Amino acid sequence: MHPFWRLVARFILRGRVPILIVLGVLTVFMWANRGKEKDQAFTKVVPEYDAEYQVYKAFKRDFGEDGNVIIAAIEKDIFQLDFYRDVFQLTEELQALEGVEQVVSITNIVQLLRNDSLERFEVAPVSKNKPETQADLDAIQATIENLPFYKGLIRDKEGTTFVIAITMEQDVLDSGAKIPLFKKIRVLTDSLEKKHNLTVHFAGLPVIRSTISELVNQEVLLFLGLAVMVMAVTLLLFFRSLSNTILPLIVVGVVIVWSLGILGLLGYQMTLVSAVIPALITVIGIPNSVYLITKYHIEYRQTGNKIKSLTRMIEKIGIVTIMTNATTAVGFGVLAFTDIRMLKEFGIVAGLSVVAAFFISLLLIPIFFSFLPPPTKHQTAHLDRKLLKVFVDFLDRMVHEYRWVVYTVTLILTGASIWGLILLKPVSFMTDDVPASADLRSDLSFVENKFKGVMPLEILIDTGKKRGATRRSTLQKVANLQEKLESYPSVSRTLSVVDLTRFLRQVFFDGGEDDYILPDRNEQDFIKLYLGNTKLNTGSLSKTLTDTSLQKIRITGNVQDIGSIEMAKLVDSIQADVNEFFDPEKFDVTITGTTKIFIRGNEYLIQNLLQSLAMAFVVIAFIMGWLFRSVRIVIISLIPNFLPLLMVAGVMGFMGVALKPSTALVFSVAFGIAVDDSIHFLARYRLALRLGDTVSEAITNSFKDTGVSMIYTSVILFFGFVIFTASSFGGTKALGILASSTLAIAMFGNLLLLPALLLTFEPKKSKQKLPEKSPLLPIPDEEEEVGSV
Repeated sequence: MHPFWRLVARFILRGRVPILIVLGVLTVFMWANRGKEKDQAFTKVVPEYDAEYQVYKAFKRDFGEDGNVIIAAIEKDIFQLDFYRDVFQLTEELQALEGVEQVVSITNIVQLLRNDSLERFEVAPVSKNKPETQADLDAIQATIENLPFYKGLIRDKEGTTFVIAITMEQDVLDSGAKIPLFKKIRVLTDSLEKKHNLTVHFAGLPVIRSTISELVNQEVLLFLGLAVMVMAVTLLLFFRSLSNTILPLIVVGVVIVWSLGILGLLGYQMTLVSAVIPALITVIGIPNSVYLITKYHIEYRQTGNKIKSLTRMIEKIGIVTIMTNATTAVGFGVLAFTDIRMLKEFGIVAGLSVVAAFFISLLLIPIFFSFLPPPTKHQTAHLDRKLLKVFVDFLDRMVHEYRWVVYTVTLILTGASIWGLILLKPVSFMTDDVPASADLRSDLSFVENKFKGVMPLEILIDTGKKRGATRRSTLQKVANLQEKLESYPSVSRTLSVVDLTRFLRQVFFDGGEDDYILPDRNEQDFIKLYLGNTKLNTGSLSKTLTDTSLQKIRITGNVQDIGSIEMAKLVDSIQADVNEFFDPEKFDVTITGTTKIFIRGNEYLIQNLLQSLAMAFVVIAFIMGWLFRSVRIVIISLIPNFLPLLMVAGVMGFMGVALKPSTALVFSVAFGIAVDDSIHFLARYRLALRLGDTVSEAITNSFKDTGVSMIYTSVILFFGFVIFTASSFGGTKALGILASSTLAIAMFGNLLLLPALLLTFEPKKSKQKLPEKSPLLPIPDEEEEVGSV
């Protein structure tokens, strides 16, 4: 055996008590410093340097947040006395909630009045108090219906549905406090629903974010518990021993504490992505223990000496385990090189957690078993399972006698996968991960049908001159653009300073709907006189439609959740309209808003994740080359692990599953895990060649020595990831389906295609001239016989 690993084995077994004490103290320290805070900001997936994000930040500085409004839509005639009074009361109760910035309802909208004595406009509520009689309410209705400014905003154009717009404080929206606040809102609206036998439909970005956050919070502990349970059952079925089941779970528990400690020590907050790390570590960390325990049992059968078997276990499998953990850590770690903070933090914490899992497993498993009695025949009986032996022998026979079948099936599946890959579309929706059965889906559909969208869409027009927003020619251009926007079936009624100017003209002439038009230049001068004497409070609507210098004009509206591809087409079409009405040399017009930034963020996510996969491929290839010192072996080993990724992508194309952040994340992670089996098989194969085996004999003995462990760990990983398919959260479900499918295909690739390629392309000489000292690989000692297990 290699002297380095012999020293490691002696250090662990001789210093077991001090090691346990130190590890225990460090684990307590990690628990004390574990990450607790949750970061739920929405648009941080876009890098700070992105030009569109810089425009969006500038927009928010001038006009405030655009994605913090909850829409509560109600389909009922509002102008019924009892119902109107209840909505009036509900609006006041909603406004009183802590964390609510503003509530706009049909019961508290304002009107403008002309005061000729003071030559100014005055702002007054349409409904000062709850109406006492139906006649009072009828007068309020007549006033509202004469205000076209509000049509399509708080009431649909048919007048059958109205909305209550609830603006959340941004600090609340970016924290976990939005969930209890939304629950309080639901409690208040539930009483209205029950009393009047109606449904309140909720929509808007805060609703989407609250629903997803609450769903993830519920499922983090659920899936951690399911992962532990599935791992426990699987280990018990494999080993048929409580000690062999409990000890790996203890090891994983320690690793989970370390992963949370790493999160806290690095100063990171728990995001919706990093929240799945504990469950992932549970699934990924178990195979370390399985390989070590299986090797210990094999060695004990040969030596009959517990300490010697533990020593040889560390010596023989140490380098293999460190390499398999290295490739898994690379699969996560490459995410640290992305431009997206959320992914960067996830990659760093997950990668370091995998490294911690290796060291903790290598220390605790031999130490635990050194205190226990030697394994009994019952505890090692799993090595003799006839069904597994028959299956392994079948695989060995397929590789030796029916390689053409393996190659034929592989080529057919590869061709079909390439076809499916062509069909794969990179498209994402803002509600992608919301469960199809959730009320939010039907609510969004209802609101979109009534108001043509609830996702924020903003257009910012910089006139280039102070008070340029007051020029009539500019206002007419804005009006023309708004008219064009209303022709799009996926864009809602828009609002700008043009609508406010029309409103002012209507009030100035004390007219009806026919007077709701842009004033001519003479009329505009009189209106400006009155407007100059008017004191509008700082929260008034005009302050949100222009900047303080009156140089920039905001057109605000909403768009349906039409997906990233259609959204890109819509933006291009709107940009063409902008260019038609505004000379680019005189006006700087940009399309922005939370919805556009969300789509931009998804583009970055997919781009960065695909780059991470390429980086993982290169780094893992380098690791394999350093370990085996053979370009041929590197190419042979990567093929069986790359093809599963291609096949899963092909299946996604055929099934219409889009390439989006939650699906693209799987590939680099699954690739890093899948290649572990290749390393185990190739390490044993190269050792067999050193012992004098031919290529054929080396493959057969590698099947006998590592086949069972590879099957064990692959099955564990498969069922570990399968549990995530029970999730109602779309991103978690995608992780489960795609990762488990990739790992299942990779298992057969490493058990069939890998040895078949070795038989075909490796030199057929009886003994190969191998490097004298491959890095830390096991060196056969004089006690080991050729072909031994």
